[in-house]
Amino acid sequence: MLFFSPSVKGAERLFLYKGTFSRNIKIEELYKFRETEIPSTKLKNLIRITNQNEKELLKFLSYEIEIPLTASSKLMNSKIGEVFLSRLSKIVHPNKILDKKIGIKAIRSGLILSSYKNNQKINLIDFFSSYPTKNIAINLNALSKALKKVESVKELIEFYSDSPFKKLKDGRSST
Repeated sequence: MLFFSPSVKGAERLFLYKGTFSRNIKIEELYKFRETEIPSTKLKNLIRITNQNEKELLKFLSYEIEIPLTASSKLMNSKIGEVFLSRLSKIVHPNKILDKKIGIKAIRSGLILSSYKNNQKINLIDFFSSYPTKNIAINLNALSKALKKVESVKELIEFYSDSPFKKLKDGRSST
């Protein structure tokens, strides 16, 4: 006896929300933009409306990070991973589904499947293509706040590493 399960397809459409602003675009258009570096008319309009930089968006869509399957799976199923996924699910979640548990599972699944399909590396489009729902929502306000926090942490780390306190960090004293 053979069992057939329907193949799980990734997301097809990305919905962007910022206050009352709402737009959507096909993931395929983002993929074509990444490959050809030529945005579709709809993407050009979206870039203009959201005050994005075309080259920065292309760089963002192409940026790859390594996510080893074993380590990332363990991390995402740990307490720290749950906190991270919970916060991320406020930014990225299945469209019109605000259940945090479903959002967490969808992100975890998208990350692991994307890493598995792409030799333990992912980029944003691969993640979207592996996300286990047809429509993804991105809260642009929450994304902006998260990016500001990341930037401030980055600045703090840079300050600390470049500061006169480096001697203290390295365990040396000036006396």
